[in-house]
Amino acid sequence: MSLLFATMALYALLDLFQKPKEEIQFVLAHESQSGYRSTSKYGASHVRENFFYCIPFRSRIPYRLRGGNEIDTLLTFESIYVRRGEAETLWDSMQAIAQQNEKVQAASTQPIPTLRVAIDEKSYYDLEDGDSIRLFFSPWRNKIVGYTVFTWPRWLDMSFSEVSTTIKHLNPELNRWLLTTVVFALISLALSVLTWILKTFQYSVGLFVFNCVAAAMLHWFY
Repeated sequence: MSLLFATMALYALLDLFQKPKEEIQFVLAHESQSGYRSTSKYGASHVRENFFYCIPFRSRIPYRLRGGNEIDTLLTFESIYVRRGEAETLWDSMQAIAQQNEKVQAASTQPIPTLRVAIDEKSYYDLEDGDSIRLFFSPWRNKIVGYTVFTWPRWLDMSFSEVSTTIKHLNPELNRWLLTTVVFALISLALSVLTWILKTFQYSVGLFVFNCVAAAMLHWFY
């Protein structure tokens, strides 16, 4: 089992350093969460985390999902349930046009895949429902490691090295998420090695239990 945990950790760790794949998607809906995070013994700081729900319509231009009573400049953000209904109508019409393609026809029976993407505050307010976003995914685990939005200069041809540098300053939440993945992978590797090195049974079992928790967190959350 320790060998399995070490393999999982290496798999997750190496995945973040591979060349990512990219895909242009559409913003389906906006969401934000506010709260307080304890930062020191002197108190907690207020935090706001912004998210997009994205769908793979694969276009280079925004199409703007809009209701009859909405105006673009008002930045009226509908719930994901309203936007999903509008998107499904468009999705069905796109699938009907391509019915001659068997692969597309088979995919039309599947629900629209929806991604929840942590986004920076500026892009959260710059983009509206239906605008375009370019996402970078790790090749093996399909985790989001970066993004560009169509309001950025060179958003279509920025290299991932440029994007990763930008994300560190622009979106600390996503950067913290990726760093946590690395930390949990290294912890799992270290515990796997210590389990093999230590000969005392009770110590090895204790480290193994901690490794189970670390590997589960790495697999299910990070």
